[in-house]
Amino acid sequence: MMIFMQYFLESISTHIQDWGKAWFGLIFWGSIFNELLSFNPFQAMDINVNIFPYLLGLILGLVAKFRGRWV
Repeated sequence: MMIFMQYFLESISTHIQDWGKAWFGLIFWGSIFNELLSFNPFQAMDINVNIFPYLLGLILGLVAKFRGRWV
């Protein structure tokens, strides 16, 4: 059981190291874009979370991951 737990934690750590920029783009930039989109007067009455800003954040994160840097 300990070996499985150690393998699991190492695989999670490796995943975060490899895909950290993509996750950061999805969560951080996606939430910022979602907040900016909430100021849109056409969606002022709709409180649902839109998927488009999070996809845009994920795309930015994937571009940063494959380029190796943000800018």
